[in-house]
Amino acid sequence: MQHITAALALGLILLPNTAAAQCRMAVAGANCVTVPPSARTYVPPPGPVEIGDILERGEYSMLMNSRYYGLPAVSDGWVYMRIEDEIYRVDWRTHEVLEKVTDQANNRW
Repeated sequence: MQHITAALALGLILLPNTAAAQCRMAVAGANCVTVPPSARTYVPPPGPVEIGDILERGEYSMLMNSRYYGLPAVSDGWVYMRIEDEIYRVDWRTHEVLEKVTDQANNRW
């Protein structure tokens, strides 16, 4: 019984209290400054795309080292974009999906 009581007491000591957990930064002369939670909501990762889809700007990663993955060099205004575990050729101006090229990548992908 003493082991359970000691473990419970230690657990309570190690757990931060609610007020301390709410405090994000301490300011000299003040008790605590709380930071409100972010107004942004969770956005699930992008789903599969189809040829001809227009991608949202800033939502996807551009693949910079295409030669490492055995893909032809970027040219004529298109780039490679990584969407989930796939590689797509995308028009840079319009962000239109031109082609899925994952199967053209080498075994490093």
